[in-house]
Formats: sequence, structure tokens, C-alpha cells
Amino acid sequence: MPPPVWLAPLRGVTLAPFRRLLAERFGGVDAALAPFAALGADDRVPARIFADDAASLGGPLPTVPQVIGRDPASLRAAGRVLRDLGFDRMDLNCGCPWKFVARKGRGSGLPEDPDAFARMLEAGCEAMPGGFSVKIRLGYRSADTLAARAELINSFPLRCVFVHPRTGVQMYGGEADLDAFAAVLPLLRAPVVYNGDVATPADAARVLARFPSVAGIMVGRGLCSNPGLAAEIKGAPPAPREAIAAFARDLAAEYASSLCGPAPLLGRLKEIWGYLHRSFEVGDDGLRRIQRAATPAALFAAAEALTGLPAAV
Repeated sequence: MPPPVWLAPLRGVTLAPFRRLLAERFGGVDAALAPFAALGADDRVPARIFADDAASLGGPLPTVPQVIGRDPASLRAAGRVLRDLGFDRMDLNCGCPWKFVARKGRGSGLPEDPDAFARMLEAGCEAMPGGFSVKIRLGYRSADTLAARAELINSFPLRCVFVHPRTGVQMYGGEADLDAFAAVLPLLRAPVVYNGDVATPADAARVLARFPSVAGIMVGRGLCSNPGLAAEIKGAPPAPREAIAAFARDLAAEYASSLCGPAPLLGRLKEIWGYLHRSFEVGDDGLRRIQRAATPAALFAAAEALTGLPAAV
């Protein structure tokens, strides 16, 4: 039996409606990390920043809230707010690669400062006992940082460690460094979930064959491109194109009812179709036609012309 499949957090895409419809329509996904909520530099953490996470409570896909920041007081406050909402897990983003984040010592920049990293690990474990995890890269500039921090990480009772074997400066380019992952895996005592470059069932099989001890596989872009991928990894046949088109239609309808005006809806749809177009083999030219749309109606028309399937309810 394969280990659990996690949905990775993609800002603007893997929000509560996406998570719910993904679980209801395709199955195969066991849990999700929500896109991160940004913490400030004090202990004032309003519950509203976790509204998307709270929308998944009691739903078909267990969801772990994720936060990003470097202030221990705000992390402790976030834990209190999440416990009050009914959560027993929380994840700290130590992998966001964007320069404006990392250069402020957050995301993939946080582990570069071992003292600040240790303070956040301590605060997180205190704030969410038994349910605190981190999602981390190999480092920001160097692929050696995670290995250098393994002893520090091991000194805290983490629920698990999600490892994306790229550096921050790589962003999402190049290939995930499986050799570096192989080197760091035995150094970490907490359960390790692998994340990176799983776009097909064969990709998942290769990871599991090489790393049978991993506690799970996390998939982001692969599931956003093919919502049926997790089920395929577990042995199901590929999802029909019609089912994926219906998923896109219903997702668009949910966002149309909740977003204020056509501009936010258009932006959200372009984010989604930036991945989903791969399920319909429309190619880069087809994607450009979708991305050039100036209104939601124009985007639906372009998607329908390219896929031959209805794109709007």
C-alpha cells in the first residue's frame, strides 16, 4: 500500500473550494497543507487570516494550516487561534523561495539563521504540542543547509518534516535533487514526506522505490495539472477529460459566487488554467490564448474552443 498522498500548498490555487472538489470528485488525496497565512511581528493574530483553513474543517480532505513568519510570539499566538478554531496541527513554511520573503529571514531564508530557526521551532512545538511540522527546502543558496540543521531539527518533537529537495534560488526550475534528498533523509528523526517533481504515477513509483521509508508524498503542480493524479498513484485509471472539465466549471462557479467582481475572478481562473490546461494537451499556444483573455467570458470561450468541452456553468 502506498504511503499517504498530500496536496501541496499553491497560493491562489489550492484554496478550500479546490481542496473540497478535488477530494469529492477524484479522491486519492489523504491530506493537504493549506497555502500559508502570513504572520506579523507581534502576538496580534486575527482569526480571519485562517478563514480559508477553517472552511475545510469537517470537510472531505483533512487540512493542516500553514503559517510563514519569523517572530516566535506571533507563532505562539497563531497556535492559540488555530486551537480555538478546532485545529490540532500547524505547519511552518521554511521553503518559500521568493527573494522578497527569503531576504527578510522568512520562508527558505529562516533556516539560514540557526538561532532564529531554533526559536521558531521551540515556539511552534509549544504552540501546537504533537502537531507541529515544517516544510523546508535544502537551503536558500546552498543545498547543504538542511543537512547542517538536521541536529537542530531533531532536538524538537516535530510531527513530520516536508522536504522539497531544491534550493530557494532554484525556485521551481531545474530538477529536484534526489541525491541530496537521499543524503538528508537518514539524518532526520521525524517522519519525512517527500515533495517535488511528481507529475505522473511513474514519478511517484520512482520516488517510493528509491525511498521506501518516506512517510508520504506531497504533490502540488502535478495535482493542479491533473486532479486525478493521486488516485492514479493508488491504482485508479486516468480521470476522463470530461470529469476534469466539470471540475473546472464547478470551481469557476464557486469562485464567481464568492469573489467581488470580474477582475478577481479572471485572475483566479488564469491561475487555475495555468495548470489545468495540461490535462487537455492544448500546449503553450493554447495557454497563451487563455491567458490573453480580458474577461471571464473570453477565458471560458478560449478554454471551450481549445478543449471542445464546456468551461462555464
